[in-house]
Amino acid sequence: MKNAKLLFKSALAILALALTSCSADDSVAVASEDTSEMRLFLLDTARIKTISAIGTNEQTVLDKQRDLNSYIASMSISPDGTKFVFSEHQTEGTFPNQLYKKRLKIANSDGSGEAELYSNPDNSTHIGNIRFCSDGKIYFETYTIGNNGFRKKNLINADGTGLQDLGFGNYTDISDDRIFALLSYTTGTAASCQILDLRGDGGAGSGHHMENFAAGIEIGTGRFTNNGKLAVIPFKEGSEIKVRIIDVAAKTSTSKTLVTGLSSGWLHYELSMSKDNNRGVITLTGGDYEKSKTYVFNLETGEVAAPFENNDENIFSVYAY
Repeated sequence: MKNAKLLFKSALAILALALTSCSADDSVAVASEDTSEMRLFLLDTARIKTISAIGTNEQTVLDKQRDLNSYIASMSISPDGTKFVFSEHQTEGTFPNQLYKKRLKIANSDGSGEAELYSNPDNSTHIGNIRFCSDGKIYFETYTIGNNGFRKKNLINADGTGLQDLGFGNYTDISDDRIFALLSYTTGTAASCQILDLRGDGGAGSGHHMENFAAGIEIGTGRFTNNGKLAVIPFKEGSEIKVRIIDVAAKTSTSKTLVTGLSSGWLHYELSMSKDNNRGVITLTGGDYEKSKTYVFNLETGEVAAPFENNDENIFSVYAY
C-alpha cells in the first residue's frame, strides 16, 4: 500500500523545462498571525479525519473504505471552513470487468451532506490539484499517468453546475482568485519554480517570476497562501527541510528552516497553509519513520512546534485550516 501511494504521489510531480533566473532577498512580508484555533484535516487512505494542531482529539468525519483499492487522493477546504472537496477513487464491478471510478465530491466539514460534483468513466484518468476558491468555484485537474499522459484544467461550481474545460496544462497550485499559477518541480538535478500570470498571453499565462534552487536540492509541491500574496515552496537541502517564501507582488523571497537532523534515506513531504496566510503544516514520512510526523510552523516568527506522530506511515497529507 505504501509503495502504491508513493507512486500515486510521484505521478503528481510536474515535468517542465529548467528555468534560468533567480531572485531572492529577505524583504518578504508575512501577514500578522491569526491567533484563532487552527484545525487540521488529514487523509488516512480512504478516510478524512480532523485533529487538533497538537495531534490530539482525532475524529473520523468521512469513511470511504470499501476494499483495499479505496482511497482519497486529495482534498481542499473551503476558505470559510464549512465544506471540503475531495477526489474519491473506488473499484466497481467484479473481476475481470472491474472499473476504477474517480469522483470529485463535496461535503460539509463534519462529513455530512456528501454530494458528487464530477465523475470520469475512464479507468486511466485521475483527479487532483484541487483548489476550493472563495467565490464558490472549484478548480481541479484531470490527468493520466505514463508516457502518453496528459493533464487538463477544469472549473466547476460548488453545486456541481457550470463545468468548464480550461484546456490542457498543469499547475502545482492556483491562487484563490485564479490570477496566478504556480509550477514547482525537480527535473534531473535542477529544481525550479515559476509563477505565471494567467491574465497574460490570451489567458494561457505569461511569466511573472522565476526561481532556481541550487544543484542537489529536492523540491516539494509548493502552495499559495489563501490570500494569494505568498507562494511557499518546501525543499530538502542536505539534512534539513526548508521553505522558500516568495512575495508574489514584490517578486522577492527568503528561506526559513523547518526541520533539521534528517538522515540521508528516502523522504516524502507535503505542505499545507492555513486560512491566516501565516501558519502551516508539513508532514514527513520516510525510511526512518515508522509513522509519519507532522510539524506546525509559523512563517512570521519562524517558530516550529514539536511534531506529533500520525497513526501510520500511510498518512501523507495533513491540511491546515
